[in-house]
Amino acid sequence: MILHITEPYLWLPVNKKNPEVKLHFYCGQTKFQEIDIQLGGTDGDFYTSMDVSRYLGRDIEIRSGEKIPEESLYSIFCHSERTQNVYPFRPQLHFAPEFGWHNDPNGLVFADGVYHLYYQWNPYGVIWGNMHWGHAVSRDLIRWEHRPGVMDPDQYGTVYSGCGFQDKDNAAGFGSNALLFFYTAAGGCNQWSIDTGGQHTQRLAVSTDGGETLRRTDHTILPHIAGTNRDPKVFYHRESGAYIMVLYLEGFEFAIFRSADLLHWEETQRLSADGMQECPDLFELSTDQPASKKKWVLWSANGYYQVGSFDGYHFTPESEVLSSYSTRLAYAAQTYAGVDDRTISVAWLRLDNDRGNYRGVMTIPAELSLVRDNDSYKMRFCLPKELLAYRQLSSTLAESERTFETTLCGKPIEVSLNWSAQETGSAQMRIGDTSIAIDFGSGSITFANPQVYAEPIAVSFDRSKSLDLDLDLVIDQEVIEFFGDSGVLYGAVETEENILRKKFTLASTAEIASLRLYEFVLP
Repeated sequence: MILHITEPYLWLPVNKKNPEVKLHFYCGQTKFQEIDIQLGGTDGDFYTSMDVSRYLGRDIEIRSGEKIPEESLYSIFCHSERTQNVYPFRPQLHFAPEFGWHNDPNGLVFADGVYHLYYQWNPYGVIWGNMHWGHAVSRDLIRWEHRPGVMDPDQYGTVYSGCGFQDKDNAAGFGSNALLFFYTAAGGCNQWSIDTGGQHTQRLAVSTDGGETLRRTDHTILPHIAGTNRDPKVFYHRESGAYIMVLYLEGFEFAIFRSADLLHWEETQRLSADGMQECPDLFELSTDQPASKKKWVLWSANGYYQVGSFDGYHFTPESEVLSSYSTRLAYAAQTYAGVDDRTISVAWLRLDNDRGNYRGVMTIPAELSLVRDNDSYKMRFCLPKELLAYRQLSSTLAESERTFETTLCGKPIEVSLNWSAQETGSAQMRIGDTSIAIDFGSGSITFANPQVYAEPIAVSFDRSKSLDLDLDLVIDQEVIEFFGDSGVLYGAVETEENILRKKFTLASTAEIASLRLYEFVLP
C-alpha cells in the first residue's frame, strides 16, 4: 500500500479482538518503522497514531507478509493531530499515557526545574510489544504534560528500560548539562534486529534540548554479556570519584561497573540474590536510627531489596532479601536522578483493566527512607510534599461516632485513620463495589471487589508494636494506594471504573482515634 503523506500523523485503527499483524514502513527503499498491531477497520475500537512529519510531501509504502483485509489498510489515513484519549475515567493523581500500553518508568531525571518521566510504551495497542520510550514532564511530580515519544525500535532492537542522568561536568563530551540516557537495545525482539542477528546490548542516547528529543549515538556502552542483560541504572559515586552502573544479567544475577567518562565501563562485581530480578537500582537512604546514618539499598523490579554498604566497587549486603510491596501491582520502580536531598521512586502499576485506548498507570511518586526494625531495616514509603500541597480537609469523624457516609464528587481522596494498638474491634469501608475490611485485633486489612479480582486481597500490620497504628488510603480512578504503619506497609489494589463518583461508607465496631477525609484539588 502506497500513501502520500499530507499531514504529520498517520492514524491506524485498532480492534482489540483481532490477531496482531506485522507492518513494515518504507520511504523509498529505506525502512523507518516496524510494528505489530491488532489492525482494525471500520469496526476498530480506537485509532492510534504514528508521527510521520519527516515524510511530509513524500510517499511511504506499508508492507506486510500477511494477508490483510483491504478495509483495514484503507482505514489508515493522515491527520493533523495525534490521537487523544477516549476513556472518561482516567486517574487524576496517577500518570497514564494518552493512548497505548505502558509499563516500566525509564530515564527518571530532574534537570533545570523539570521532572522527566520516560516510560516503556506501545503506542500501537493496549498489549505489550513494540517497545518505545514515551515521555511526560512535570514541575511538581503530580501534574504531568504529555510530550511526543522520543525513541522508536530500530535495527538494534526494541527500546527496553534504562535511566537518565545529567552530565553537569561534561564527562562524556556531549556538552555541559547534556542529558544522557542509558538504555537496552533489545536485539532479537523485532524482525529488524533478528535479521541482523542482534542481541541485547546497552546503548546511549543524548539530549541537548532539555530532554525533548533524544539522539542515539554510535556508542555501544556494553556489548552482550549474558542472557537478556538489560535495564542499566547509572549514578555518580562521589566518595570514590566515579560513575557507577548496575545492570541485570540473568536469573538472579546482577553486575556493577565503574567509569570515569560515562562511555567506557569496567566490571567490578557480580552478585546474586534469590528472588531479585530485573530493573536494578542502587541508592543510599537515610535512616531513622540514628537520623544521620545512611545505608545503601540494592533494589530489583519486584520490590525485593537488600540493605548494605557500597564503596564504589562492591555492594556488601548486611540483610537478607526483604520485600517492600504487600500486593502484586507495583513493579519495576526507579528512583529519580538529580534530586539531591531526597530519594523519589516511581513504579508501574500492572492493572488488568482493558477499558479504553490505554492500559497501565504509574504509582504516585513516593519518598523512600529506612526504618530501624530490631537488627535490620524496613523500607518506608511516604507521599511527596508536592501532593500534600493539593490536599484539602473535607470531613472528620467525631470521637464518639462509629459510622460515616458521603458521596464522592469526582475528586481523588485520601482516607486517613489512626487507632490504638490495643484496639480489638473492626471497621468496614465501602466505595462502590470495593470493600475494605480492617480487623484491628489481628492487624489485617482485606480488599475485595468481585468485579476486578476473583479472590480478596489480604495484608497485615506488624502487631508487635505498642504504638498507635495508622492507615492512609489514596483513592483515585482505577486504583487505591495504601500506606500503613507510617509507610512501612505499602501496596496498591485495582478498582472498578468511576469509583470517584460512588458512595463512601464506614461502619466500625471499634474506637477509631481519628478519621480524616481529604480531597485533592488540582488546578
